Amino acid sequence: MKCTALIVTFNRLEKLKKSVRETVKAGFSSIVIVNNGSSDGTREWLSSLSEPGITILNLKDNLGGAGG
Repeated sequence: MKCTALIVTFNRLEKLKKSVRETVKAGFSSIVIVNNGSSDGTREWLSSLSEPGITILNLKDNLGGAGG
């Protein structure tokens, strides 16, 4: 079965690293990460990821978990 994981983050880089690592291990077919305008180095760290199946959306502003 194919299943996509969605991770939404805002200025929680260390928690995000752990979440991504555990989500990759869990075997999801794809992962979507929404960076809600973080200013703690999240954008830079996300740009260094090379895992297949990960889609990254870097938003300019924090739109909240529900997108506003």
